[in-house]
Amino acid sequence: MTNKKLEAKRLVIFLLLAFGISWIPAIIYNKAFGYHEWFETNKMPALFWIVGYGPALANIITRKLTHEGWHDSMLHLNLKGNIKYYLIAVFTMSAIGIFQGLLATLMIGGGDWSDFGKNFGLAEALSGILTILASAPLMAFNTFGEEFGWRGYMNQKMEPLIGTTGTVIVGGIIWGLWHAELTVEGHNFGTDYPGYPYLGMLCMCINCMFLGIILMWLTKKTNSVYPAAIFHAMNNFGGTFTIRLFLSGIPEDYTLTIPQQLMLDIPLYAAALIVFVLMLRGSGNKSAAVNA
Repeated sequence: MTNKKLEAKRLVIFLLLAFGISWIPAIIYNKAFGYHEWFETNKMPALFWIVGYGPALANIITRKLTHEGWHDSMLHLNLKGNIKYYLIAVFTMSAIGIFQGLLATLMIGGGDWSDFGKNFGLAEALSGILTILASAPLMAFNTFGEEFGWRGYMNQKMEPLIGTTGTVIVGGIIWGLWHAELTVEGHNFGTDYPGYPYLGMLCMCINCMFLGIILMWLTKKTNSVYPAAIFHAMNNFGGTFTIRLFLSGIPEDYTLTIPQQLMLDIPLYAAALIVFVLMLRGSGNKSAAVNA
């Protein structure tokens, strides 16, 4: 039986550490170097890893402080019977990117298909896609720090306390707010928009809720954080390339508004809602089996 009081205590300790370990260096870097220099230019990857690995370090420290052990660490690959979930992690964002690119052409480009395929020949497109897919496990090194924390620890502690739906909502808000120190500096949404920076924070929370559904599902299905880390990496680094392949009628220097960004994420939201239904059904079946 789960000791809910102890699990809640561990969750609080983890969250305090996750925010503290990541936010304190980020605040220092923003003041010392500027957000663009240390984060956007990729000139200082070690600084990025310190911030990005805050949740993973919080997982490790919390386990040590509360004498929890590592029986549910989710650090095994668990490939047997789960290859399909690794493939889903690799290919889903590319598929979503296709729909996002087509939607952008219709919504922003006015359905002008004259530029379609102009910037990429078939060979270049295939080469780029294959390169991204092949390097997905390596790119996952950048996102493992978050996934080992959020999916590998926070979700495990939160779900028995507030349920699957509550974990999706509250966990998504927490994950979104964890980005706040970067959001106020222009991460994802820039700084020149009405409602800055609070609208950007709200949108980050919304995106994290929907992304978190798929990441949580992958983790629960495989009992491993690696598929989630791969999917997260594909979202961060691979989806943009696929979107660009299907853009047409949009100037290269065009800047999306926040409402447009949310609209273009409709394919992601649709995929997440499908996965959410599957996850709830799976939770229901598991509960029925336990009750039986």
